[in-house]
Amino acid sequence: MGTAMYAGVSALQSQQTRLNVIGNNIANLNTVGFRSGRVVFQDLLSQTITSASAPQGGRGGINPRQIGLGVTVASIDTNFNQGALLASNGVADFAVQGDGLFIIADGTRRYYSRDGSFGLDSNGTLVEPATGYTVQGYSAVNGVIDESQPIGNIVIPVGGAGRTSATTVATMLGNLDSRATVGDTVQRGIRVYDSLGTLQEVTVTFTRAAANEYTWAATHPIAGAVGSGTIVFDVNGQVSSGGSGTISIPLTNGAQTPFAFTLDMNGVTQHAVDHTIALSNQNGFPPGVLESFSIGQGGTIVGIFSNGMTEVLGQVALAVFNNPGGLVRAASNLYTASPNSGFAREGLPGTGGRGTVSGGVLEGSNVDIATEFSNLIVTQRAFQAAARSITAADTLLSESVNLLR
Repeated sequence: MGTAMYAGVSALQSQQTRLNVIGNNIANLNTVGFRSGRVVFQDLLSQTITSASAPQGGRGGINPRQIGLGVTVASIDTNFNQGALLASNGVADFAVQGDGLFIIADGTRRYYSRDGSFGLDSNGTLVEPATGYTVQGYSAVNGVIDESQPIGNIVIPVGGAGRTSATTVATMLGNLDSRATVGDTVQRGIRVYDSLGTLQEVTVTFTRAAANEYTWAATHPIAGAVGSGTIVFDVNGQVSSGGSGTISIPLTNGAQTPFAFTLDMNGVTQHAVDHTIALSNQNGFPPGVLESFSIGQGGTIVGIFSNGMTEVLGQVALAVFNNPGGLVRAASNLYTASPNSGFAREGLPGTGGRGTVSGGVLEGSNVDIATEFSNLIVTQRAFQAAARSITAADTLLSESVNLLR
């Protein structure tokens, strides 16, 4: 009866542990990126009353007679199944689909998390707001991610980090009048940007040279003549040769010099209508500051500048483990590596078995409320049954004591 009582006590303790795990699962039903736990039981050593014996002398063998000594918790496993993705309004919200965890650092140690509800601190560093730990990833250089470089903090300096882009192509469209007489001219101004984003104004003069020809000459207010050429048209008024040329401007303002770009006039026509030729577009940008950012495919962070430019600023990194169940919970939705989790294999999302990353969404908890409530009922009944076994053993002990009366 003493064995029965102690076995019942072990059952109470084990079921209490399972109840604690279930309660924690239910409590974190709405915790972003939470991973539910599961309790696995195993029996304790058994007391052997009679050992087994082999068949002999015409008699069959005898099985052992053993009495179990109760139950214990074998393990508390973490369930790393995918949680549902939920749309959010956070500009810095990320979610992982598949394997992989975000990498979070406190300056001396790395943590791992499925919670992608990130934000920016006052320095523009991407952080986990609850702790202030920094999100790790790759910083872009001129819009290019280099995976060979070590991961580190991702800085998104909204309101700073001015960007400019020098003009490389200026395109002119429209018509040059085929009715003009030889020697007639038409002037057009074009506005382009050098490597510092400084506006440079160039005047292009078109002169009727022959029946199907116009010459052009470009001048700069300081540098003077900076380019020239001849456009030849076919009988249909379309450019047959000389549709592009190079304008090269020597500068002294500290920008790259000479500042050279292509003048593209292949779309110009020569028809019997008035001159309509003009600058259609150019690909340069004046200086602009980072106004906002968005999350692109694969967790790339794309900066949006006030001058209309967009540029990749960085990309979050992910880590995978041989045994994610071996990770140790460290509160605040964070995990740390353990000797049984293996080493973190860090890299870009979508590579090396790492999951993909989406922006503007968060991963919900993977707790199944129906399963948890069912387990809660089963655990409650198991606890009650264990308590009844203790009560029964106590009653039998009382009856044994009463034999002396």
